[in-house]
Amino acid sequence: MTSRVVFVFLASSLFIVAGSGCTTTENKSMSAETGSLQQATANLSGSYKLISVNGAIVPATVAHGAAKLKVHSGTFIIRTDGTCSSSTEFSPPAGGKVTQKVHATYTSDGSKLVMQWEGAGMTRGSIDDGRFTMDNHGMVFVYSRSAASDDSINLGPQDGCETGTETTGIEKARAGVFDDFNSGLQAGRNQAGIPLGYFPFADSNSSVVNISTTSDHPQRPGEADDNKVLQLEMNVKAWGGVIHNFENTAVSRWTPRDWRGFNEFGFWLHGNNSNTALFVEILDNRQPCPRAGGAEVYTYAFTDNFSGWKRISVAFDKLLRKEIYNGAPNDGLGLSEVHGWAFGTLNTDGPMTYYIDDFELR
Repeated sequence: MTSRVVFVFLASSLFIVAGSGCTTTENKSMSAETGSLQQATANLSGSYKLISVNGAIVPATVAHGAAKLKVHSGTFIIRTDGTCSSSTEFSPPAGGKVTQKVHATYTSDGSKLVMQWEGAGMTRGSIDDGRFTMDNHGMVFVYSRSAASDDSINLGPQDGCETGTETTGIEKARAGVFDDFNSGLQAGRNQAGIPLGYFPFADSNSSVVNISTTSDHPQRPGEADDNKVLQLEMNVKAWGGVIHNFENTAVSRWTPRDWRGFNEFGFWLHGNNSNTALFVEILDNRQPCPRAGGAEVYTYAFTDNFSGWKRISVAFDKLLRKEIYNGAPNDGLGLSEVHGWAFGTLNTDGPMTYYIDDFELR
């Protein structure tokens, strides 16, 4: 139990877990606050070294409830293309050292920055006299500008964007099942640090989402004896779920798919009759050289008001565009370059397990 508490603390209050661009009310309120902000100028970009946490000089021992961990070092890189990243080395109570890297996009108003973390929440910071101060939900991190590091890293657009190697060719989809979960959950990142394959996402309010495949599940109608399904173990406060960003074999490049000519997609879901608000989304085309996921999101909302397995069918003309303020195109659901899908919930009201199987096109 202690390790779970520490992980949640690190994810929500210290380093922020990377994830998706899915959004709800929290992101919409963020857009109102940041919509008028302008992109940071080049003089804000740079490498910043972590010097203190809550006033304690690094290396520092940080307390969160009954848990304590030691923060050894950290860096914060602000790039000229509106992206930033954080790398922090720390020791959890169980011992050893862990390095966690996370990514965000940012906007700025003068020396003030607003950062939206991949699959997580928003933080604010400011730069004054070479020091970057960030308030992360009540924890204050102070970084000092490192000119030496500036000269040794790329502060321009992240690798994999300008080189033209971030995607493979578009695959023409065929009718039938395209994700059956029998081969595991491939996961990786492209050169720009964007997650590919399968990965969980959650808000930064201590929500937890774990994904895996399992053959130990309630029997689904018509399934084979050795069938595996996707298992989601969730305890979500605001939003959370799973994303599949379509990937190549090496899980290093996007591999978009052409879904034109199909009328709907569907999947099997094992319901709990909990009245939990659920959604499934399609990640359509993306802006060129995106700072984060950059995909245009189309969503379908429904309710967990049934028990056992049920096939969920979603006609493409029932999908609604969701604005998540990620710079994605706004040109309609074209389906010529579908980059993935997402499934999630807005609040599970406690621990909840869902099983999913056989995403397919019709």
